[in-house]
Amino acid sequence: MISEFQKPRYILLAESIIELIQSDYFPIGFLLPIEPELCEKFKVSRYTLRESMKLLREMGLIESRQGYGITVLAKERKNHYQMKMDAIPDLWEFVENSQLNIVNKGKIFADEALAKIPQAKANDEWIVVEGTRTIDGVTPIAWKHIYIKPQYKNVIKKLGKEKVPIYSMIEKEFGIQTIRVTQEMSALTIPNAAAESLHLEKNSIGFQITRYYYDQSDEVFVVTVSIYPPNRFNYNTELVLSHS
Repeated sequence: MISEFQKPRYILLAESIIELIQSDYFPIGFLLPIEPELCEKFKVSRYTLRESMKLLREMGLIESRQGYGITVLAKERKNHYQMKMDAIPDLWEFVENSQLNIVNKGKIFADEALAKIPQAKANDEWIVVEGTRTIDGVTPIAWKHIYIKPQYKNVIKKLGKEKVPIYSMIEKEFGIQTIRVTQEMSALTIPNAAAESLHLEKNSIGFQITRYYYDQSDEVFVVTVSIYPPNRFNYNTELVLSHS
């Protein structure tokens, strides 16, 4: 469970509005006040309010109609909050709606990395960046290790400042092209350093995704290792069968 101090403001706001709906302060069929009035009432920004309204819509509690406003539809939530991602386009949305906070950076030999770096020799040097990714500036949702080929080290100064995936930064800065991405997924006991960063107890079970980004020469230029806490991330995959 995410404790109260860890929850982002828009989730706390959504929970407050749910309580008002369930207590009939905002009864079913009620037209909610306009956005500026709600921001003033709850002392939140428009961004926080809009994210909260989006969550309530996904729960089926409210309905938004252009030119009419927001109407209360139901008292019972139909789902719960999860961070979801199922494709590379969603990776962009994931990055745009979260913040990378860098904790450490430096050099590392390939054989010391958390994940095997394809094609690399044991004593090859790579750049490593360690950090946490948070949403709403509060809730940590991922602990990350990023391995970058040394020739692309200049992008490090942009990490945490630009809401762009690392592979796209390198593409733009150095004119290379990502031709494919492979990934590995597994459950694990979260390392102590990661557990501390994610506000978890030691020996918590989590979920790890390792991604390998290949350039036009089919060589790996970036490897990312992301560890997610339980109940804060959901990964969906759809497989389409061919019957040709």
